[in-house]
Amino acid sequence: MALTVPILALALAESVLSIDGSFLFVFISILLLIFILNHTLYKPINQVLEERDRLGAGRIGEARQMLAEYEERLKRYESQLREARGEAYQRLEADRREATLGRQRMIAETKADVSAQIEAAKQEMAKQATGARQNLENEARAMAATISSQILHRPVSAGGK
Repeated sequence: MALTVPILALALAESVLSIDGSFLFVFISILLLIFILNHTLYKPINQVLEERDRLGAGRIGEARQMLAEYEERLKRYESQLREARGEAYQRLEADRREATLGRQRMIAETKADVSAQIEAAKQEMAKQATGARQNLENEARAMAATISSQILHRPVSAGGK
């Protein structure tokens, strides 16, 4: 009985592996199905996927181009902003310098005016002091003459000498 099982298995294996007409039919059917599926299903799907990839790549390229344009515009804007700031600082510095010079001129003019007024006041005071001295001297002589006249009981001239 142990010998009959392997022989039976070998006989069955031969019938399973034997090539007959059904093999040719299955082989041709598979090739026909591959051809039909390639033309009706896989080829259109691949075309749709390729179109989607192409459009996606186009959009990505367009987005990259837009990003590059944005960065270029941003660089130009920042450059113009730096230039405008520089010009504004230069104008501000020039205005400040001009204001400082104007202030210095006004101070110098005011000092000159004050000095002139002080000098004029000094001269006026000296003139008034000289006039007051003369006046006091004349009055003192007149008083001295009056006092001398009263003491001496005779007229004394105010000229004195």
